[in-house]
Amino acid sequence: MLPRRVCFPDPRALLRPEEITSPEVFSERISVLLLGGTYKTTRPGRHRQSDALLVGALRQKRPVVLDVGASDGSTALDLIAALGDAFEAYYVTDRALSLRVRADGGGRAFFYDADGACVLAATPRLLFYPAAAGSRRWSRWVLPGSRGAIPPFDPAYPEVSLVQPKLREIARRDARVRLKPHDIFQPWDGPAPTVVKAANILNRAYFSDDRIRLAARNFWRALSPDGLLLVIDNRDAEKASLFARTESGFGHIDSIHGGTEIKALILSC
Repeated sequence: MLPRRVCFPDPRALLRPEEITSPEVFSERISVLLLGGTYKTTRPGRHRQSDALLVGALRQKRPVVLDVGASDGSTALDLIAALGDAFEAYYVTDRALSLRVRADGGGRAFFYDADGACVLAATPRLLFYPAAAGSRRWSRWVLPGSRGAIPPFDPAYPEVSLVQPKLREIARRDARVRLKPHDIFQPWDGPAPTVVKAANILNRAYFSDDRIRLAARNFWRALSPDGLLLVIDNRDAEKASLFARTESGFGHIDSIHGGTEIKALILSC
């Protein structure tokens, strides 16, 4: 992946909390991060129709919600508000909920994931994605003054949260709301959810059909016997499909605007 010129937003502002003046600004700052093949792009209010569809299908049940690929949690806040107090637990999950960051005096910042890989190197003028580019591609690009070397990962580097401050505060006050790293291609190791919400993560722009099937099967195994799966796609308009877990797979309940492009794929799992 080639470097990108920094214009706006600049992820280095995550190191300066005083510059994060609103939830929208926070979302903008993390939108350039590329983790596990997906950008952490989101904004509040994206899933109003989908959330209403889900809340109606719950029929006043108090669900355990597993929100996967939740990015900074903006839309998790929306669904929590839509549910009101009517939920048992809400797990906000993503492959990475924080990163370690090393900044230097030259205005450069290096962002590392939990595996110690440098996922983003931001300079005053450019953004580099060394983990996505691979070592061969990366060797062609030299950061100014660094002789091309990425500083080695150090667990002592400061940790920067990728979760909305308001959601972090709610999680501190309400034990039902829990922030948990989770990879959709790995089995879920928490309590069985009654709802899995997968928004803007299961699509063919990101993953092959085989990878999508793997994630869907993990959801099926995780869900309680009467569980629901909500899949959302916001790439052009809000599209969504709601599925019910059955003994052998998933059954379609309802869709918005024709449903997600992977509806047939989910039904074939």
